[in-house]
Amino acid sequence: MLTVEGLKSCYGRIEVLHGVDLEVAEGEIVTVVGANGAGKTTLLRCLSGIQPVSGGRVIFRGAPLTAAAHGRAALGLTQSPEGRQIFTNLSVEENLRLGAYSRSSRGVRSDMAESYAMFPILEEKRHLPAGGLSGGQQQMLAIARALMARPSCLLLDEPSMGLAPLLTKQIFDTLKTLRDRGMTILLVEQNARAALGLADRAYVMETGQVIISGMARNLLTDPRIRDAYLGT
Repeated sequence: MLTVEGLKSCYGRIEVLHGVDLEVAEGEIVTVVGANGAGKTTLLRCLSGIQPVSGGRVIFRGAPLTAAAHGRAALGLTQSPEGRQIFTNLSVEENLRLGAYSRSSRGVRSDMAESYAMFPILEEKRHLPAGGLSGGQQQMLAIARALMARPSCLLLDEPSMGLAPLLTKQIFDTLKTLRDRGMTILLVEQNARAALGLADRAYVMETGQVIISGMARNLLTDPRIRDAYLGT
């Protein structure tokens, strides 16, 4: 589904990604974990077209990915960004409709109904300003908005950030449901234990490079990962 080869990116003259390689197969959840400043968010921003790439290439569904950000969303690569970035002055339903902006109106109503079935609280508050939602509800809305584009690959950036453990579990249960339905997901997450417990495969980033990769269940028991990220 998605192949990243030697990806480099800079902020000004400072290179922050130093030749990242990774792959995401269709229907799996792949997670990227690492500390703050490792380059995880920059990686996702490069994939979604927001951050310029200075080297390497991205292959999406067998073809080089060169389109602008809005074109990548239309191709089926959508992102739920760090910090949610919902439109706070618009209603919940208006936010969801904006997620489907690149589509014809066909199927939008049924997809919205599916989003409400996945996150019932959003239907309850569908006519209210999105800025009035709790942090967890805003995260649900950000994920649902990304799904309204009918992506073939969903990029998720820190979905558990700032959430209580119960809400974090709810979000991760939703991601498992999406995977069970065949959704391909690339997940960036600081909560390494939750991410590795969910994912099929994982990459560990440090200072702009992948330093470890493998099956997620194996990394959960890797002493290097336990000591650095799991606190055990």
